[in-house]
Amino acid sequence: MALDFCAIDFETANWFRGSPCAVGLVRVLDGRVAETRHDLMRPPEEWDFFDDFNVGLHGITKAMVRGKPRFKVALPGILEFASGLPFVAHNAAFDMGVIRDACEVSWVEYPSATYACTLVFARRTWPLLSFSLPWVAEAAGASLDAHHDPEQDALAAARILLAIADHHGAVSLDEVAKACCCSLGQMNAEGWSGCHRAWWPGGGGRGYPPVPGANPNADPDHPLYGREIVFTGKLSLMTREVAWERVAEVGAQPAERVTKKTNVLVMGYQDARVLRPGEALSQKARRVQELLAEGREIEVMPEVDFLRTLAP
Repeated sequence: MALDFCAIDFETANWFRGSPCAVGLVRVLDGRVAETRHDLMRPPEEWDFFDDFNVGLHGITKAMVRGKPRFKVALPGILEFASGLPFVAHNAAFDMGVIRDACEVSWVEYPSATYACTLVFARRTWPLLSFSLPWVAEAAGASLDAHHDPEQDALAAARILLAIADHHGAVSLDEVAKACCCSLGQMNAEGWSGCHRAWWPGGGGRGYPPVPGANPNADPDHPLYGREIVFTGKLSLMTREVAWERVAEVGAQPAERVTKKTNVLVMGYQDARVLRPGEALSQKARRVQELLAEGREIEVMPEVDFLRTLAP
């Protein structure tokens, strides 16, 4: 057995997940980085526009991808680089969702692939305040010089996976998944299933159980499914009420206050004018700090990571 995989990271042109404009790829063979790659591409025709929010994150503009191949032309090259290896991504629900959504609007069949999520694995490996890529990269001892540069993000995901494997003494991707009590994701022309936490060690369950108030028919493979989510600060792209509706749609429970049931705190813009004098954090954020000190497992998620995890 060998630890062979292809780490992948997409950046998108706009709010639609199926609008890839760049991809970073890192091929790892026998636990060592063998080759890296960075490609620009044009999104599918109907979604070929660039939002200021996305451009502000990754710096890729419409002019930069002019003349580049569209996604459906670029996809075979991505698959050729991967050479049939499993894909690994940090928040694979987003990156594999990019492929699926872009395939759908391009009238292309889903490719066949096995994949793993370092976000899911990291939650089963280290007790961190946040599981966003910079935090997990630091825990793994992996450098992240330019967050939202797809090649750098893919390289960080590769190094995170290697660090998680080393932490658990695993020598293959299957062993990493087993050590983290997770299943690997699968995708093919017939459909897909996510990389998610099992109900119990060795179990075959489908993620977290539903909670009251959440959509009981939501996809249990969604990374927010079954989690109680609280928001603090001002969100950039939606109102608080819309955010509540969106998380309920995917099977999560929105809540107004931080309690011992809280699993995720989403951090919007912290306006100093509404904070107590001399304080940099909201009351909700301070309460999360107290609960973390008591040993509670709560993830603090910046708005941009929440949006990518939510993924329309």
